[in-house]
Amino acid sequence: MLRAFLIAALVLPYTAVAAAIGLFYAAVTGSDVLLFRLGHAGVRLSLLLAGTRIALEGREHLGDVRNTVVISNHVSHLDGPVLFEALGTDLRAVVKKEIFSWPFLGPVLRRAGFVAVNRRDRIQSGQALSRAAESLRAGSCFLVFPEGTRSRTGELGAFKKGGFVIGIEAGSRILPVVVQGGRELMPPGGFRIRSGTVRVRVLDPLDATGYSYADRDRLAAEVHARIAAALEDLRAGTGGEPTAA
Repeated sequence: MLRAFLIAALVLPYTAVAAAIGLFYAAVTGSDVLLFRLGHAGVRLSLLLAGTRIALEGREHLGDVRNTVVISNHVSHLDGPVLFEALGTDLRAVVKKEIFSWPFLGPVLRRAGFVAVNRRDRIQSGQALSRAAESLRAGSCFLVFPEGTRSRTGELGAFKKGGFVIGIEAGSRILPVVVQGGRELMPPGGFRIRSGTVRVRVLDPLDATGYSYADRDRLAAEVHARIAAALEDLRAGTGGEPTAA
């Protein structure tokens, strides 16, 4: 619990100050650059205090991340921060609407172009996904956890189709990514954090321009199969030589 206390004692004040500075700069200049720089600094601070190290494989697959949908499995609260730092880009995300009501962080995410989805309101969800597709066409990179929530068992769950639909609509690159190790460091149901390494493997991208809306299930199934196979490889300790992110 000491790590969680240190993170709360240092990162929460940082978030409040950084949010005020970044939002003021964005309001004056119209640019989100400082918001993302401060965000990366905050994530690095959080991971340092948590004792979390990142081992990245498949860096060569990142390429040009403009108009890219990053599809990842989801097992821990660490996954988002780890991917934000490991991929080294101004990564936006489709998030549940409740996060937008959080103090400090909510306004920052809204200004930075994150998209909130109300999973109980199909009309609002559709509108939100349309905004994400528009942002992708403008060059954004979006992270989507298609399982919709963290896996409580660590096993890969079924994929919802929203992330694939926006990729098809925007003609995006679909970049499958696997994270492994976060569940052991920060299990679901608590805030206890252990030090250790989270492995991130970037897989070969797919081009969504070769798919239509009617193909969304096929695209989701193909990405699911790739992530499932890579997850088994990581658990078995096989694969390429990781590098520090």
